[in-house]
Order: sequence, then structure tokens, then C-alpha cells
Amino acid sequence: MSRFLLVVAAFGAGLALAMPLEAQRSLTITALGDPGDSRVVALEEAVAFWNARLEAIGAGVRLGPVRVIPDSIPDSLLRRMSREVVEGGGTGLPDAIEEIPGDVVVVLSNADIVSFAMPRWRLRKGFAAIRTADGPPLSLPNVARNAIAHELGHVLGLEHNDDPSMLMCGRPAPCRPDAFASYQDRFFPLTDAEERKLRVDWR
Repeated sequence: MSRFLLVVAAFGAGLALAMPLEAQRSLTITALGDPGDSRVVALEEAVAFWNARLEAIGAGVRLGPVRVIPDSIPDSLLRRMSREVVEGGGTGLPDAIEEIPGDVVVVLSNADIVSFAMPRWRLRKGFAAIRTADGPPLSLPNVARNAIAHELGHVLGLEHNDDPSMLMCGRPAPCRPDAFASYQDRFFPLTDAEERKLRVDWR
């Protein structure tokens, strides 16, 4: 019987059910949003960060390319999904999202939600919803790139840790996206355990 661990995670909350995957060399990403949105650049930076780390640790998967489509998911649906994740019960992926092209769908939402993500696995595409960047915390310097990289970590199967100096810190630890704020452009690191997990899951 195949093993699976379905992860539903948010930057602020999230318990997982997850699953080791056979490596797919590249996971294409479809971003829904305004092509001129500043988060598109942050997404591309996050993808570049992940691809450099995945190569460095010898994991057999890469992210991208990124395709931006000027479309959206209803805010009401994203708020419901985000709330379900924050409350710890997890959420399902609507059929409408499964029909969007790409291995991973990233929604650049205009809603004030808790960003969240769901992992890519054999029978389901990965999914991430990123809150509005019109105000804090994503409008703070260095936050958007790390917040998006954090959610892509969930897409790859990582869960939260409790170390505020690390990329994947999140609830129940008191880590929030504003902890990424910095006037120096940088990505927060992964733990050794997270890198080992990625090598095993994406061998």
C-alpha cells in the first residue's frame, strides 16, 4: 500500500497529512494574479532560492517555470480555506483549482487572509494562497520573498518548526511573517532535518 502524508499548512497554522513523492524533475507553477503585482517578482525570487537549495542538497526536483495568468480565486473561498487551516482541521482542494494548468497553483490574493499551502502529490496539484501585500506584513522589506518561499516549502512537503531563525518556523510557535523583515535581501535557511527530508522525499 502506498504511503501518504497529506499536508495542509499555513504560515500561521497548520497540521499536515504528507507523502513522500517520486521525483518529478520540474513542477510547473501557475500564478493567478496581476502580472505587475510585486509578489510576482517575490515568487520568482522564491523559486530561484528553492532551486538553488534543492540542487545544493541533491534533491531530485526543481520548481518552475512560473506562468502568470491574470485571473483569481474568489476571496470568500480563500478565506474559508484559510480559516479551516488555521483552525487545525485542514481543507480540501476545490475541483476548480484542480482544473487550472500547472503542477502547482499560487494565488496572489487581494484578501487579508493567513497565507497557506497544500503539498503536491501524485493525484493532486500543489496549492498556495498568498495574502495581500498592500500592507504589513508582506509590504515590509524582505517579507514577501520569504513568506512565499515558506509556502512553497509546504508545497514540497515540509511542516512547521519552532525556530524563529529558520524559514519554516510557524504555529504553534510564535513565528509570524513579520519576523522575516530585514533591510538586507536574504532568505532564511532550512534546518538540516528539513534538507534530509527533501532528499528522501524527492530522491
